[in-house]
Amino acid sequence: MAQQPDLGTDTSGSERLHRDGLDVFPGGVSHNVRYADPYPIYLEESEGPFVRDVDGNEYVDLWNDHGASLLGHAPPSVVEAVQAQAEEGLHFGAANEPALELGRRVIDWVPSAERMRYCVTGTEATMYAVRLARAHTGRSRILKVEGGWHGGNTDLSVAVHAPFDAPTSNGLPPGAADHCHAFELNDRDSVAELFEEYRGEIAAAIVDPRQAGTEPANDFLEFLVDTCEDDGALFIFDEVVTGFRVAPGMYQSRVGITPDLTTMGKIVGGGMPVGALAGRADLFEPARPDNDTSPSERVLAGGGTFSTDPLTAAAGLATLDVIENEPVYDHTEALGEHLRDGLDAAFEEAGVNGQTLGFSSLIQPVFNADRALNSPTDVKEATDGAAVAEYHRRLLDHGYYFNRGSMGNVSYAMTEAQVDGLIEATRTVASEMKADGYL
Repeated sequence: MAQQPDLGTDTSGSERLHRDGLDVFPGGVSHNVRYADPYPIYLEESEGPFVRDVDGNEYVDLWNDHGASLLGHAPPSVVEAVQAQAEEGLHFGAANEPALELGRRVIDWVPSAERMRYCVTGTEATMYAVRLARAHTGRSRILKVEGGWHGGNTDLSVAVHAPFDAPTSNGLPPGAADHCHAFELNDRDSVAELFEEYRGEIAAAIVDPRQAGTEPANDFLEFLVDTCEDDGALFIFDEVVTGFRVAPGMYQSRVGITPDLTTMGKIVGGGMPVGALAGRADLFEPARPDNDTSPSERVLAGGGTFSTDPLTAAAGLATLDVIENEPVYDHTEALGEHLRDGLDAAFEEAGVNGQTLGFSSLIQPVFNADRALNSPTDVKEATDGAAVAEYHRRLLDHGYYFNRGSMGNVSYAMTEAQVDGLIEATRTVASEMKADGYL
């Protein structure tokens, strides 16, 4: 493979800051997904569909804050709501009306939400979901999808990276990984085998519906939900990414499946730090502070100094107001479909083995696949992640920003012209990568 060519865009400021960052952060970053070889781009400003780096380069953003900014960057109504709340107080560490109002909105919109609790991150939300499921069932084992990432939750740090039978992380408590078991998405046999082996021991199965650009088949989800119910296990949707991105009632309303528990983050906080857990009311009873429950039956679920903070609630409410009153999903669904189709056509025209996975406003270009891609297992085992990262790197020179190697998304602030520009840039980049031996 040829050496990476130098790009025409000047990113020397990012290079300098990365060198400084190596003395502060392990590998120069505080989140491994933000690492890029030879260095990540340092951003300093964002507005609408654009981000600007420290060298003054402007890019159309296809990362959008890990997918948290559905409306684009700094929507005026959201900024105004946050500014107004900041004048009243940044944080109280106490019950407050904005957080209550946001919670009411979630319960009104989300099918599974009878009760909810805030936290600060999606990682915490999945941790609490697992804890409530284990407490309710009296069982310890959790099932998840191969390749699924549910944050840094110790209970779910299994089978994240291929090969899926290798340890995901050192430093877990002894036995932690022994109580989490992974199945391949859309593979009924792998699910049936786990339920057969651990019948009566499984507390819950958890599914993130957009892993690696693939989507669960509806009949597979129905099979999984029915299998959980028959065995007495709970079903959890991890909607940290898909929550309010694909429908007002989230992914569960889109497919007509109501889980026992739902985890949320990202968009529900309007771009501010947030995590939340919602579900059946009875599952939250052991977490109530006013419940006359024995110490052995109590469950710690929700909390943290900055949970229920009014700034996040103000941003979340303002975001949901836009979703309720403007054609957000009509726009993002149409842009997403147009972009996926256009990228696929560009790859075909360039004569490269590339395709674009995803649904709704989510996009995941992949290269050099050696089989059909029906699950995260297929994507992570059978495609060329280095080629995706190189594709994203070269797009910087055309004014398009992805977090390198990661799934992208379109925002409500993007235009069809910007999508067409990305498709045209892809024609050029794919041809260059083929000539350079990447594709």
